[in-house]
Amino acid sequence: MHKLNIRAARHDDIDRIMELEDDGFHQRIQEDKSVMLERMQHFPAGFLVLVNDSDLATGYLCSELWDSDGSLQESAFALGHDIKDTHRSNGSQLYISSMTVAREYRGSGLGKKFFQQSVHMLRTELAQLRGSILLLSAEWTGAHKIYQDSGYTEIARLKDFFAAIATHDADAIIMQTQFSEQR
Repeated sequence: MHKLNIRAARHDDIDRIMELEDDGFHQRIQEDKSVMLERMQHFPAGFLVLVNDSDLATGYLCSELWDSDGSLQESAFALGHDIKDTHRSNGSQLYISSMTVAREYRGSGLGKKFFQQSVHMLRTELAQLRGSILLLSAEWTGAHKIYQDSGYTEIARLKDFFAAIATHDADAIIMQTQFSEQR
């Protein structure tokens, strides 16, 4: 697989990240710039950007580390949640809180490659990781396929979580994967 140019996000990437956020998500579920900056500052290794040859961000992936005690509280998935309340530096579950690529690359397979290579990078850097979890709208079929193809399976649903943006199915799907010992 062709290795993409992925690096940790920098403070000077924030305006481009916010453009990607604006283009990638419905206005009612977009994160505020202050939330993104806080996440970048609190867990810099978990905020990655895909950059082109000009070092312009063409995608981003934001994550945090959670404990693996098995309890999934809906509040942890809430828009704008404070990473300081959920992130555990020794956490063994990688929570992917947000990911998108620029519109011109959607449908090309780049999002899937970016996602898979980002998760691989994080697994390599964070030896304690035992699995990963994420949440998506039941209506985001393209994203669902990316995650399913990456080994994630549905473990729960949050009824009407995306009611503010849904056209036919407002549920959120929680997906999870367990990592093997091989890296």
